[in-house]
Amino acid sequence: MDAHIEDLWLVFVTSNFKRNPTDPEAMRTRDFAEVISKDLKLLAGQTPMRAELEVMHKSESSNHPDKKFRFSCFVNGVVKVATRKKNPNKTPDQQVAEFITKYIKPLAKRRPKKDISTSLESVSTAFERLKNCLKDCFMFFATLPSEYEKKELDRHKPRSDINGMTQSMGFGEWSSFCSLFNLSSSIGAAVKALSPNALASAYVDSIQVKHVDNLGGLTFEEFWEAIVRCCLIFKKDSETLPTPEDKVKATLQHMANNLETAVQRLLKLGNITEGSGVAMAGMQSGGRNVSSAGALIQGGTHEFTRIVFEFIREGETGEAEVKPTAFDAKDAEDKVWRIFLKANLTNNPRDWQAMRKRELVLIVRAQKKLKLMEADVNVIHQQEAGRNPGKRLEFKEFQSALRSIAKRAFPKEAKESDDAALSKLLNDYLLKTDDLLHNELAISAADWEVAKEWLGFFDSPLKRIFSFFATFATDHEKNVLDRHAAQEEGINQQTCSMKWSDFLNFCAPANLSSGTGTALTALSLSQLGAAFADSIEVSKVNDLGGITYEEFRRVLTRCALLFDYDEADTCRIRLEKLFLHMCNQFQTSVPRIINDGAERVGAGGQTAGGRNISTNGGLLLKGVREFNKIFQENSKHLSIVEESIFKFGDGSSDDQRRGSSLLDFTAGLKKGLS
Repeated sequence: MDAHIEDLWLVFVTSNFKRNPTDPEAMRTRDFAEVISKDLKLLAGQTPMRAELEVMHKSESSNHPDKKFRFSCFVNGVVKVATRKKNPNKTPDQQVAEFITKYIKPLAKRRPKKDISTSLESVSTAFERLKNCLKDCFMFFATLPSEYEKKELDRHKPRSDINGMTQSMGFGEWSSFCSLFNLSSSIGAAVKALSPNALASAYVDSIQVKHVDNLGGLTFEEFWEAIVRCCLIFKKDSETLPTPEDKVKATLQHMANNLETAVQRLLKLGNITEGSGVAMAGMQSGGRNVSSAGALIQGGTHEFTRIVFEFIREGETGEAEVKPTAFDAKDAEDKVWRIFLKANLTNNPRDWQAMRKRELVLIVRAQKKLKLMEADVNVIHQQEAGRNPGKRLEFKEFQSALRSIAKRAFPKEAKESDDAALSKLLNDYLLKTDDLLHNELAISAADWEVAKEWLGFFDSPLKRIFSFFATFATDHEKNVLDRHAAQEEGINQQTCSMKWSDFLNFCAPANLSSGTGTALTALSLSQLGAAFADSIEVSKVNDLGGITYEEFRRVLTRCALLFDYDEADTCRIRLEKLFLHMCNQFQTSVPRIINDGAERVGAGGQTAGGRNISTNGGLLLKGVREFNKIFQENSKHLSIVEESIFKFGDGSSDDQRRGSSLLDFTAGLKKGLS
């Protein structure tokens, strides 16, 4: 009996991780139907009609106290499917046991829970140092444990180090924490985020509760385990970080990167909504308005950042001795551009053409032997950004800021000349290694020939899609950059330049980033920014403008190379997989974008191509339909038909163990929830 419950639990949560990661404790109607009709690989004649499965889902969820399809409902649904056809030679319990052994167990084996006890032990020292500040952060997001958690689950006993009002971190609070700490896309504006699937699995695997309808919330120790699981997932493929401790510390640095601005945005949101009196009464934390608990998160994140950067400094070794090189102004400008790109694409990819104070401080902070106060760097940033019409530190201002830093750090060389001071800063510090330099993702000539052949099939729909999102070329692009003068056939002069913001608007419905497309597997903003910057034939200026259609095709090729496909895949196969990934979401995301034009126009919402979406929607719809049609006709390796998220053999098993009735088990799961 227990073995059957564990198998059912694994299938239930795994399906939710993949299909509904924002609510892993409840299964939607279509998800239940797909588990039974697709994932289980039932023999012909055994699969219920989809309408039957939908009725089962509706019946079970309506009878549940939460009005959701919880685990007990799923178990009951499996029992109904297993016994829908009576067998005179077997009892209902035997039918259920045989069904689970034959169909459920093979699925469950595909998702074993990973034991990280060894990793937790190896980072125990780091935990002791971070414990106090993490408790402040935990208490900011956590809430009061429910009576169900205390009585039915027997958890969250009173403790002296955690406020009794903030002991339980539910999944919603965990998601808010991940947003703020750069682990998911939202308030934290994550540079390279984990997927909702990974965040949900880290939460469920860490909590010491299972086989119930309501998991409750994490304790503080489980919260730390969930963070460690996220760290190990985030850096799992890093060859330069061999130990769990290295992976955890590197991810903690990533988590600390955006706290300076993210916390301010979060607290400002709380204050505004508290005073506005609108229905959205403010983000809640621990049952209080954000503003009333702001000191907890401010103090906690400040101490968290300080300790994390202590970890970094402690891990630094002596710098390698290199011979100084002669100062070459042109080469220096190229490398300064690569430094500018690397810093912004890593820490501020949403607006990577402008550098914030934090990124400039991090560049200086990484030079351990550079004797310069961070306050001086902040002043330099403010001075240089103030000279920019938009009050932003763009590339030309960044060059000037480096000269100011060099003069302040090396007054002796500055007396000789500004170039001498800058040369010392670059050659002896910033350029001693390539760690601060952005490395372009090059496309080989052979790969580009293959890519052009594949992209040629889609020339017509891609031009329509490009024209929908692109805008007109500015005077700066035409007169200063000397671009977008002549257009390819099929590209309108009014829609010939796809700016960075336009490209992000394309990436969301195309399933390349988290946004309108709600992509579960997406490229990070950092990767998308790198693909854009490497493809546009403009550099070392303040305003790069927008990409042409030909550059847009190169961006798509780089995106295909950046996706985490098999290393053995050729460029052609990678492009096919990328386009399949895009096709899968176009069907639902495009109607959501257009929305008949009514709501977005009335609300003054997002526009595309400089016009209201309603006036341009046909162009996108026609392009997407043609795109999907051409993909089906020309793909040699893939089908647009959605495959099961579970992959396994024929599902057969020699294990014919029998168990007691599962209905007896599910009857008790709803206790305490009503």
